[in-house]
Amino acid sequence: MHKTLKRKHVGVLLPIFSMRSERDWGIGDITSMHGWLEILKAAELDILQILPINEMPPGVNCPYTALSAFAIDPVYIDPEAVEELKEAPEALEFLASKDFRDRLHHVRSAKAILYDDIRGLKHEALWKIYAAFDRNHIKKGTKEGRDFAGFCEKNAYWLEDYALFRRLKDVNRWISWTHWDQALGERRPEAMEKARAENALEINYFKYLQWLIRRQWAPMRWRAGELGIKLFGDLPFMVNQEAADVWSRQDEFDITNSIGAPPDAFTPEGQKWGLPAYRWEETEKNGFEWWRLKLKSSEDLYDIYRIDHMVGFFRTWIVPEDKKLKPHFDVEGDGNQEDRGRRFLKALVAASPMLPIGEDLGLIPPFVRKVLAEQGVPGYKVMRWETREDGTYIDPADYPHVSLATTSTHDTETLAEWWANVAYAEKKKFWEMVAGEGRPPAFAKALDRITEKAIASGSRVVLLTYPDIFGTKDRINTPNTLGPHNWSFRVPVPLEKFAQKHGAMLEKLARWIREAR
Repeated sequence: MHKTLKRKHVGVLLPIFSMRSERDWGIGDITSMHGWLEILKAAELDILQILPINEMPPGVNCPYTALSAFAIDPVYIDPEAVEELKEAPEALEFLASKDFRDRLHHVRSAKAILYDDIRGLKHEALWKIYAAFDRNHIKKGTKEGRDFAGFCEKNAYWLEDYALFRRLKDVNRWISWTHWDQALGERRPEAMEKARAENALEINYFKYLQWLIRRQWAPMRWRAGELGIKLFGDLPFMVNQEAADVWSRQDEFDITNSIGAPPDAFTPEGQKWGLPAYRWEETEKNGFEWWRLKLKSSEDLYDIYRIDHMVGFFRTWIVPEDKKLKPHFDVEGDGNQEDRGRRFLKALVAASPMLPIGEDLGLIPPFVRKVLAEQGVPGYKVMRWETREDGTYIDPADYPHVSLATTSTHDTETLAEWWANVAYAEKKKFWEMVAGEGRPPAFAKALDRITEKAIASGSRVVLLTYPDIFGTKDRINTPNTLGPHNWSFRVPVPLEKFAQKHGAMLEKLARWIREAR
């Protein structure tokens, strides 16, 4: 058993973008995380689960559609906390301008997170800070300049290709890399060197942003450790076709097919995600190198990581671009599927000291959970989905220790929505499991009992979403829909006023958690 699972942990799913503060730029940032960690500590919550933080392309707000498996989105940088800001007069002038104040007010007051506007605002400030850093530190070889150079050298295995790719995306106005100049699309060495020479300043800027993010992340993570709080990251199953990883590892990705999910009760036609498929033969030749490197990079960020779409590593649903071909699994036969998943999971468990959590929800063949159990990897237990064959609900106290118990996920309707919409007979059975009585009360009266039941589960990891803790209907994401309603949830009360407004709830959570440990 992983050392993390030797005792009970209770945490909250709260994406960084949701962490509102009075001083942020319309989206949560790394500085905000410091304060939210203190809020968690007050409630005796000791895990902070966040969603993927990988960089997204313009016009995209879904964190599962990334430009890179390694690069973090600069939208989470706090420009005002950059140490060298005071040495950048152009940046200080910009931050004092009416133009900046007007744009800042616009993104702060918007109902949804205006990702592109916020990125534009932050890039404008950060480029000015970078220009000063280049003059004052990189060119002069100061300690800070040497620290930056050391970061670039240590992370060259992904940073070199990412930074060049990111600059070429701008140069080519974000058209697909498959439509770039052929020599660059095919990564011919002479074309690559010419592009690096012609775009050296801008390429270095994208490297600088990645250094800056980790420079701000490190003290936040240190504070989390001091408070006894573990950071729970999320590693998406796949990156965007337009990702640096796909361009730099073309032999490992199949861009002629899309991956997705087979038909189920929620999506009878199945799902097409528009993401490339793995060439499993190639990825296994190098011992799942790309994934092992992802874990190596993530160890600087997290203590726990979620393996998204766990079943996809056993069998991936392929949706051919050629409409004449039918969707299908990429490997046939239960035995072959089980073997491939086992090989992959064993490699991941051996590659990192972090605790993996397998997202095993949806239509899952029995061998997936069998292999998870073999490898000591917790899977999910969503209370409203955990039933016996006769339809009665399983008491969370009976969940296995090596599991994660929760009331909802970022992709489901909230507990409040479910309670409002579920058939009365189903709600009655659920309430009998929770309270031992058959007449379910109004949701406001039921919520505390449900939350307390979840916390007291047999699972060694319990995760509650922020909306479920407070009984709201604010969804984080509605699958198979696009728009600003997704990935835009923000805590209604800013950090600075949160403890005063919700102190009673924090005390209640702390009491339940103490009783469950």
